Amino acid sequence: MKQDAIRILLSQNKDKEQAVSVSWPRLEAERVFIGQSAAQAVHTTPLLFALCARAQTLAAQLVLQQAAGLPVSVSPEQRSSITLEAVRETLRKLLLDWAQAFDGRPADAAWMARWRAARDWPALRALAEDFVYGEDCRHWLQRGEADWQEWLQQGATAPARWLQLLNQPLPACPLLPALDAAALASHLADWLRPGGPVWQGQPQEVGALAREAPQLPGLLAAGLLPQARLLARLLQLARWLDGALLQSSVASLADGALALVETARGPLLHLAALDASGRISRYRVVPPTLWHAHPEGVLRVSLGFLADATAAEWQRQISLIDPCVPYSVSKDVEYA
Repeated sequence: MKQDAIRILLSQNKDKEQAVSVSWPRLEAERVFIGQSAAQAVHTTPLLFALCARAQTLAAQLVLQQAAGLPVSVSPEQRSSITLEAVRETLRKLLLDWAQAFDGRPADAAWMARWRAARDWPALRALAEDFVYGEDCRHWLQRGEADWQEWLQQGATAPARWLQLLNQPLPACPLLPALDAAALASHLADWLRPGGPVWQGQPQEVGALAREAPQLPGLLAAGLLPQARLLARLLQLARWLDGALLQSSVASLADGALALVETARGPLLHLAALDASGRISRYRVVPPTLWHAHPEGVLRVSLGFLADATAAEWQRQISLIDPCVPYSVSKDVEYA
């Protein structure tokens, strides 16, 4: 197993009570930035972080400009670029990982060929309308929760059929509220706790469900978290294809700066400080998956109620939470 992977351990005590423990011994690759110039670090960022490379690179650019006291601005083109990246990543997840998790077979070669060829907005929108929604994105987006339920019952597309399978209630974590860098700067110690990030003392669920929760009150009230997670990803995707763009912001700290960039999986945080010569003296990245893999976070809370589930069901639920690194699931030797 790779060292930089989430470890999920299923255990059972002598009273046959079941528990799940989650840990992620993350390799802090960004430590290589220490001693580098800002230009070197920005150039290296997409080599270190292949997933969400554009978002990671933008975060590095913004935090290092802010730390140097330079004017900071984000152009519409930059926002469009990171949103396009999030659209392609979401479609890749749907076509590849979630198709495997729900249908139990490899991705369809024809769909994947279309995805590889889709590099601009019109092509990506056409792919999503054919595979995901079965109709115009804007029309689907305007349906509302009751109409989305009717749409999924019709089962005209693969994601609609997958949603029909997600009818089990699961316990929820609190949902991270919308934040910008200035709001985060005054509560930064919580995000940097050694045991994992928290907000107001609690681990949170981040990403699409946190953003789209106001659109899904019925599902959340019923505890149908798996269905809500997938539907929130479809909502998020439709919004981007309809013109919404991901946000980013920066703030100064007493000893450096921070940049907060939205990604498909949730907020991405970069922190940096420069020495007197302009070289990087401190650098830290807090990816969304640190929230997912918090020891008391959404993976543990959700999977703790699935101890008797099949391997396929585990894969399905972990895929919906969508950590950005590999994971392993193992059983304690005393588990029976």
